[in-house]
Amino acid sequence: MHRFQDVIIPHLDAAYNFARFLSRDAEAAQDIVQEAFLRAYRNFETYRGGDPRSWLFAIVRNCCHVWRQQDRRKARFERHLDETGGADPDEDEGYQVASEEDSPETAMIRQTEQQRVRDVISKLPETMREIIVLRELEDLSYRQIAEIIDAPIGTVMSRLARARREFADIWDACNKSEA
Repeated sequence: MHRFQDVIIPHLDAAYNFARFLSRDAEAAQDIVQEAFLRAYRNFETYRGGDPRSWLFAIVRNCCHVWRQQDRRKARFERHLDETGGADPDEDEGYQVASEEDSPETAMIRQTEQQRVRDVISKLPETMREIIVLRELEDLSYRQIAEIIDAPIGTVMSRLARARREFADIWDACNKSEA
């Protein structure tokens, strides 16, 4: 129990961020991370050392895939609506808190830029979104990413290059549409 707390629990926030980007849903990310930590705890005896973050992220990734499959089955029968009858918007407020040193203008600019990056990432296909979040936001090495997605390092590198190109294309398209 103490070893699990020392090795795995420190990665809770990073696991949530990863699940949040994969699922695009704050509540689902909480459920996914809860399931992932439960699985990690139950199977901790199979952990043979190595990078605990990679091990945990692989579990989060698998839980996200399971959640997505279950969500697709549910989507056939129900649709979540807000009070006006429209689709329930994603709640992003409070996701990033500005530092106390920021002026209101700086905080607004920072929040707008962060939201724009999240929006562009959310428009990427799942495999590209996953790889860009792991590398650029979670700062994992190619080797760690390869372990998480169970692919060769060369595949990680090529997917990351494509994801970066796609990100840049979407970013540029957003710039042109604003102009």
